[in-house]
Amino acid sequence: MSDKMIRRHPHIFDATYEAESGDQAKAWEAIKAEERRYKAGTQAPSVLDGVALALPALMRAQKLSKRASRVGFDWDDLKGVFDKVREELAELEAEVEQDAAQARLEDELGDILFACTNLARHLKVDAEVALRGANAKFERRFRHVERLMAERGQALADADMDTLESAWQAAKREE
Repeated sequence: MSDKMIRRHPHIFDATYEAESGDQAKAWEAIKAEERRYKAGTQAPSVLDGVALALPALMRAQKLSKRASRVGFDWDDLKGVFDKVREELAELEAEVEQDAAQARLEDELGDILFACTNLARHLKVDAEVALRGANAKFERRFRHVERLMAERGQALADADMDTLESAWQAAKREE
């Protein structure tokens, strides 16, 4: 364990080591890459090695994008991330307009979700926490819509979209 600490932190344990703070992150990734190469027995390690395939997709996307950003594969600012989200959304819209196959729609939607995960990272928001909150908010509001419709004596399945949207807006106002 002490060998691992010394190997991973030359800026602390090696008096001859000189690096600027920005270089420390790059040095850390180089050390980790060497460890992954040793573990895998390969000559072509990736900074993405070790991100478990078994993770939930949203969590894995967060970890993959964070790893890539550590070696400089990232947008310079938030505007670039917003542009990427818009670009991916436009690509999905184009596929929908062309009546694309389900596999194409899935691919483009996946790109949007991945770009949104990067947006969350840039905003320093945990995407998993944000999505859980959105799920809870949707459920709360939808249950409110159900109650409103029941009070009116109308089944949800029988209501038109305008009626449902009106009930949804009422649920939002009451929050």
